[in-house]
Amino acid sequence: MPMQPMSTSAPPTIKSGSRGPYVSYCQNLLNARLPSHGCLWVDGIFGPKTDAAVRQYQGMKGLKRDGIVGPLTWTALEVGPPPIKKRPSVALPPVPASGGL
Repeated sequence: MPMQPMSTSAPPTIKSGSRGPYVSYCQNLLNARLPSHGCLWVDGIFGPKTDAAVRQYQGMKGLKRDGIVGPLTWTALEVGPPPIKKRPSVALPPVPASGGL
């Protein structure tokens, strides 16, 4: 089930030292969107690990890697997870009609 934004208004800017429900929401979004799924402890405290995860995500999205979750980073986080890379299709050989298996 997709995560719903916390409110209809723009979320506040958060950064290292921030605390509260928006930090927890950001941590949940990062856990869902980073390749290392679930690496952050969701505690509502924007500490060094959250800062590093934000910078990693910003880099993945081509954003300025400043560790500040402002309007552009919130938008990138709330849009959804990155596309799942699919393996190329492999054609299977046809099954003989004679039933000679």
